Amino acid sequence: MNHWSDEELAFRCERLSMRMERLAQNFLQMSTLSHQAMDEARVCAMLRESKVFLELIAIDLEVETAFELAQMQRQLSRWHVHWAEVWATDSSRLEISTLTQAWTIRLQAMAGVLV
Repeated sequence: MNHWSDEELAFRCERLSMRMERLAQNFLQMSTLSHQAMDEARVCAMLRESKVFLELIAIDLEVETAFELAQMQRQLSRWHVHWAEVWATDSSRLEISTLTQAWTIRLQAMAGVLV
């Protein structure tokens, strides 16, 4: 049984393409803020939220696409577990910026197919 918050339930009720666009926007903001080494707490909060978004999106996808999103979620979890160390290094922040930028593009492409 799922125990979703009101916010998660509202997100879950949005069209799939809109959910993917929202996640893409999170990733785009994370990319920008990480590249500029700005607002660590905000990036971490978006990271946590994005992990939930990925889960709530994957429910409605084909297995191959859901697997791709699960790989994104795994990377977010790795960063989250070691957040203090990750945010402290330029190379790790650059990795966050680069990957989340690529994920933004991929999610927007996926969402475009669903419209």
